[in-house]
Order: sequence, then C-alpha cells, then structure tokens
Amino acid sequence: MDVFEAIETRLEIKEFDDRRIDETVKRNVLEAGRLAPSGRNLQHWQFVLVDDPEDVGRLGELSPTGGWVADADFAVVVCTDPQYDFNELDAGRAVTHMQLAAWEDGVGSRIYTVDRSAVKEFLEIPDDVDLTLVAGFGYPTHDVEGVKDRRPLEEVASRGRYGRPLE
Repeated sequence: MDVFEAIETRLEIKEFDDRRIDETVKRNVLEAGRLAPSGRNLQHWQFVLVDDPEDVGRLGELSPTGGWVADADFAVVVCTDPQYDFNELDAGRAVTHMQLAAWEDGVGSRIYTVDRSAVKEFLEIPDDVDLTLVAGFGYPTHDVEGVKDRRPLEEVASRGRYGRPLE
C-alpha cells in the first residue's frame, strides 16, 4: 500500500477482533512515531506501549468515551513536554505516523479521550509530563472499505488568498 492509498482508505476504527498483533508490527508503529517531525526537532515525546490485556482494559475503564479500547490489542500513550506550546501538535503528528504505519499492516486505530490524571497515576507518568494523546490499535472486526464522506477539495482549499477559487 502506498502512502496516498493509506491516507485515502484509513478510517478511525473502534471495533476490534481478538487477534493478537505481532511484536514486529507494534515496534513498527512506535518507530513510525519516533520518525515523525517535531517542533525544532526536539523529539520531546515518550511513547508508552500498553499491551497487557488487563492494562488495556483498565485504559478503557478510565475513559469517558473510549470503553471500546478494552477490545483493542494495544494502546499507545503519547506523553510530551508541556513547556512547548506545540506539544499537542507534535503528539498529533507522531500518532498520525503511527496510524498510517499500522494501517499498512491492516491494523486499525482510533484516538480517544481518557481521564488524564487517573491514567497518569495508573501508568506512573511524572507530574511534569503531559499525557497528550492516547490511541487504541487492533485488527478491525470486519473489512473496512475506506470510503470517506469529505467535502470536495474546491470547498476546502483556495489559491493565493483565502476564499479564492483553487481551479
């Protein structure tokens, strides 16, 4: 699968089957995050791979919206240095790389919210570190067609100045 095909077909997935994901795929996902760009190339992130089924289940319990993650094979918690005003942007870039790398291997994913203070305590994340983003990963329960409902490019892009037609 080429990069554009991955971008075109990857959807947020929250229904996972019970197949285990190979360790090599997990490492590739983390490696993709490590290789993402970061503000001033600070690489101020830390990735916590949560792949013990009980711990993944606990992450689901500690989420107001992401109980589904309990069915994921693993989750990645992205922690960043909050002193940088671009820490959330960098976490998003890292996770996007992870999601695309995972999708190449047929692994779906979804970003979700957690009770940050409870998860920080659970995963022993220091107080001076921001728990910035969490994503669950697993094999989808069904074939994913990758059909997206997006507005046409001409409605979201302009040329030269805001609002001028792209043509």
